[in-house]
Amino acid sequence: MAEQSAYTILNIRKGATDEEIKRAYIELVKRYDPEMHAERFMIIQNAYERLRDPVKRAKEDVFTYNFIRGEFSFSPEEKEDDPLPDILGRIKELERQLQENPDNPAIKPALILNYMKRSYRNAQKKLWAEAIKDWQAVLKLDPTHQRAKNNLYFAYAYLAYYYALHDLVDDAINLWELALEMDPDNTDIIHNLAIACEQAGRDDKAMKYWEETVRRWKRELDKDPDNEYLRNCIIEVHKHHGGKALQSIPTAESKQEVVEQYREILKYNPNDFEAQYNIASTLMEEQKFDEAVAELKKLHAQHPRNMDVVNLLGWAYLNAGQFEMAFNTWRRALAQDPKNASIRDSITRARLAVGKKLKEGGHFTQALVHFKELLKLMPKAWEVHYEIADTLLRKGDRRAALTEFQKVLELDPKNKLAKKAISEIRLRA
Repeated sequence: MAEQSAYTILNIRKGATDEEIKRAYIELVKRYDPEMHAERFMIIQNAYERLRDPVKRAKEDVFTYNFIRGEFSFSPEEKEDDPLPDILGRIKELERQLQENPDNPAIKPALILNYMKRSYRNAQKKLWAEAIKDWQAVLKLDPTHQRAKNNLYFAYAYLAYYYALHDLVDDAINLWELALEMDPDNTDIIHNLAIACEQAGRDDKAMKYWEETVRRWKRELDKDPDNEYLRNCIIEVHKHHGGKALQSIPTAESKQEVVEQYREILKYNPNDFEAQYNIASTLMEEQKFDEAVAELKKLHAQHPRNMDVVNLLGWAYLNAGQFEMAFNTWRRALAQDPKNASIRDSITRARLAVGKKLKEGGHFTQALVHFKELLKLMPKAWEVHYEIADTLLRKGDRRAALTEFQKVLELDPKNKLAKKAISEIRLRA
């Protein structure tokens, strides 16, 4: 189950001030005594901590919709308590007059006033569709009418927010896009559209809105470089998209996306372990082993006892052709943690793979070095004795090969390959 929003737990909206958050927390603690409601208190405490810390709050906020603050605006005359039938009658008559006499300067202001009167009553009853039609009609007559413009914009943003909360995401997107046309510089709406489009599966559109949101946040951070909250909002978005690319079907494009997203994180937090590790892992998948070595060496310097980093560095060295560096790296790791199964497994697989490759390439002496090192880790593994025997046989040392094949049979008496090899050696002898 997904963790409940800290804002929902504290019964406040995103964008609440520190004072509002503290006040909400205190009210809930009064209601849920820690001794009587220990579990509920822990949930409340956790939510409060998540919103107090700028790093945790950024993680909370990046995927939480912004409530666009504002209010509907009406003049005292528009709020006058005229009987609704009178308003409707005047609207009908004024619309007829405007059609017949479009140049009469007195008709438009009167019609606008009555549209606003009707919209006020509809807004009071939360009949938003009807109110929106009236504000649209006012703006058609007078595009500069500020109260109609304000009310229409806030209605779009207000309705979109509640549609989104109730999973009516497509409707929310349509309304937020109308609001954005009216206020193209509103970063909160662009951010909402990024979240909603992603939720609706409109990935291309979502990415466009995410990129614009992050671009604006970066511009704000340039003005306020000490803003830890904003810095971590940017980091969380890049982590999200880097993670999505990691989980997608591996392609050259998705791997490049991973590296780009995590490199962006390092611009804002150079010591971010997850970003550095995922960059290195992706470079390994792309077979850019020299680049992976460079990344992992930096990470290893910061986290010398992290066995996952050491292990991956060993594989990076190995695939880059630096065999001695690979095995020295693993050897040092095993000295630090002799029981580490992952390191032992890597050494085993690497020694076996390198030994076989050298054997197939005719480099028998070097191959034997790797197989004998492997034998120190696995003295009773018949597979290793078999590889040594096969290498010795290819090298021309039949007597030593026969001894090793016999060791294979001691460990695995039914081994057909060893039996066949022994028979052939004796036959040739």
